[in-house]
Amino acid sequence: MHISIFGLPEPTSIFLLLNCHLAIGTYAAFTAYQKGRQLSRWLLIGWLGGTPALIAALLLKPE
Repeated sequence: MHISIFGLPEPTSIFLLLNCHLAIGTYAAFTAYQKGRQLSRWLLIGWLGGTPALIAALLLKPE
């Protein structure tokens, strides 16, 4: 399986995808934190979950 984004070499594409995944997870954590949730827990959830974690954080009700 070859991963190529915008014609970049495979290691660069993987690095780019990983950084996007972690950025989305971090954004999810800060979104949940603004709604009153524990930041450290949501950083772990966000970094592991990525986009689904962001969707979950956006759907959270403020505490």
